Amino acid sequence: MISSYRLGDLVLLDNLTHFEENQILTEHPDSIGSKYILQKKYDNRINNIDLITKIVMENIEQSLDLLPKNITESTVIHLRLGDVIAGNELHEKLKRPLEVNHIKSLVADDNNPKYVIGKCFFAKTSSKNYEECITLSNEYLQNVINELDAKYFNSGIADIDLYCAIKSKIFIQGRGYFSKLIVEIRKKLNLKSIETTTHD
Repeated sequence: MISSYRLGDLVLLDNLTHFEENQILTEHPDSIGSKYILQKKYDNRINNIDLITKIVMENIEQSLDLLPKNITESTVIHLRLGDVIAGNELHEKLKRPLEVNHIKSLVADDNNPKYVIGKCFFAKTSSKNYEECITLSNEYLQNVINELDAKYFNSGIADIDLYCAIKSKIFIQGRGYFSKLIVEIRKKLNLKSIETTTHD
């Protein structure tokens, strides 16, 4: 339930410890994060966003069959779920999810098919009220899906979710560094994103 794979933190904060990087390399050896860590060690002069964008674009085509067939005509909404839903720590409270009505207002004139990505995420620093967070996350997710007439794309793999967001026509940012990373990659690729928050 607690994940060591924090791709947004790895790239944007650039402050994971040597131990945390080794965890990613060991537990997620074929991931975008592992490829990023290894290439960054090889050439640390390259800009973080340039490097992750390069890695994503080198790997994304191999996973296209795992994405919705109409993804390039769709709007993808990222929801940060899990600890931020009901956690008690300040960093969790600052990342509370967007109000459903606010998300609806962002897609009011959007006739694209809509997909929601995101899963319950917990890190070592998360509050421990897991069951409450999971229950409220499921309720929130279902509410968003119902109100937006969207489908939940549940790949179970962060890299595949990232590919889904990158290939979409429009991306709507959620909370946290993973969502912010998607926005930054899409900027490099001149793709449309709707940025929704200043809290990371």
